Amino acid sequence: MPVAPSPARPIAVQILIAGRWIAGQELGRRTGTTGADEVLVSHHGHLVWVDQRSVRES
Repeated sequence: MPVAPSPARPIAVQILIAGRWIAGQELGRRTGTTGADEVLVSHHGHLVWVDQRSVRES
């Protein structure tokens, strides 16, 4: 899976989880195994790949 280079500085984003928007920081992007675009997000030190459609800039 190709991963896009990390931004020079983390980008403040909001992630939609269980119907609520929570704050996080975008650290990178990739195309997942299913072909969907994903965003690597940090939330209080926890890293998770999230579908791009569930992420918005804050």
